[in-house]
Amino acid sequence: MAMIASASQILALASCGRPPQIVASPPFPEVFELVEVIELGEDPADSIAEIGVFVERQDGGFIIGDWRLPRVRTYTDDGSLKGAFGRFGDGPWELQRISSVAETASGQIVVSSPRNRWLTYLNSDLSPDTLVGIGANAVLQMFPFGPDIVFYGIGPAGTIHDVAMQDGYFHRLVDGSVAWTSWTTPIFGMPYWHGFGDVTGAVAGDSIFAMAKLLYPATILNGAGDSVGAIGTPSPSFRRIPEIEFGAYATTSPRGQDASDVLGTFDLVSRIDVVAGSHLVFTLGQHDETKPFYPFRVLHTRLEVYDRHTGTKLYDDVLLSGGVKVLGGGRYLYVLQNPDIPPWRIAKYRLRVAD
Repeated sequence: MAMIASASQILALASCGRPPQIVASPPFPEVFELVEVIELGEDPADSIAEIGVFVERQDGGFIIGDWRLPRVRTYTDDGSLKGAFGRFGDGPWELQRISSVAETASGQIVVSSPRNRWLTYLNSDLSPDTLVGIGANAVLQMFPFGPDIVFYGIGPAGTIHDVAMQDGYFHRLVDGSVAWTSWTTPIFGMPYWHGFGDVTGAVAGDSIFAMAKLLYPATILNGAGDSVGAIGTPSPSFRRIPEIEFGAYATTSPRGQDASDVLGTFDLVSRIDVVAGSHLVFTLGQHDETKPFYPFRVLHTRLEVYDRHTGTKLYDDVLLSGGVKVLGGGRYLYVLQNPDIPPWRIAKYRLRVAD
């Protein structure tokens, strides 16, 4: 079976029969200006295991959820450690690990953990406030939306078929209850695709951007969960995931051997971030072929920049330095310089086109 689409097939899929849009692909320093590099302060008795979720705070500073430990930490704008919260467990005020973090308009910090059927609301100083039940949804990403929270979550599911049959993957939480559920994607109905890439999103103003990491474009939802447009076009260099027949990996070969052959052959949009209010930055990447088993590792390779109001792609294939990881957006684009070992240094970049 041919596992990889040819270059001509990829271009046809990307352009849907139309010539691909020609967009400038300047070097990174021409698009982003380095503001400063922050080195995170640490408590020697409570060190970061791996930087996971990153959130820029409204009043300056940021929040980091540890990827491997059930700890959420707050920092000042210069990287000084302010506080930490979290202990391992399944009970109230306990976490297995941090799957997502958001800061509400009122300054509360909301934390989700994959096995908890509630969201943990903390005060600004990380003292416990309340627990909000959400049924059986596994909350994987959260965003503040006015006074509310929008989250991407998977409902009760015994199989991937159950996930594919959900009414939607994005939900708006209003006064502790889900007001609506919206948006689906075919990746959960395709063999193996759900294992190679799920869903990402972002919120800006009164718009929600929902995207399957493997497929363009991103859908634009309004505050009622209605689809009102789309944004995002793949560059000619974007390698679309091949369609893989069900049972392709059901062989007697060692576990993962066949899957590892395809890991590095396609691209995905790892994350979408809002930068300087009016711009969307798509971070593209590919799976690390040296880590062929779940959980996979995605290597960030290049960026795309869009005007979120007009949908215009401003820059294409802006190359990232090797070995860095895009953490998030806000007033700046935040990039972790060395994702693997401390000291943890985060570079703040200003988007030049936003000046």
